Amino acid sequence: MSVTSADFQLHGRIENYREQLTEILAELDRLVREVMEQVNREKLEGKGKVLYEPLPPRWTLAWRAKGGRYEANLMAFAHGGALVIHGRTGLDRPFRNFASTLDRDRAAIEEEVLAQLATDVPFR
Repeated sequence: MSVTSADFQLHGRIENYREQLTEILAELDRLVREVMEQVNREKLEGKGKVLYEPLPPRWTLAWRAKGGRYEANLMAFAHGGALVIHGRTGLDRPFRNFASTLDRDRAAIEEEVLAQLATDVPFR
């Protein structure tokens, strides 16, 4: 697992929730990678690569296709005892790793990644 408490550069009283956020980020990392690998298999036929960058926590599904290189990105920002997930096309919701919302969170993350695949343009 590449997630550590050093992944957070937070201001204020971080010591009150650093351990909790580290645990939440570890689960979020597993969930996002799983969703991106699924999208990679099903939509990109395994041509993409899932990357993780720690500061701020950021996941990238990158692939090459006719016309250039493409990316789908998600970022997480610490907010109190949760992480807020942000994607380029509008996902912006707290992730607290609650069993009651896990299916909804997974579906929202997958929808965000798929929306980026559908609307993305190449970069050079």
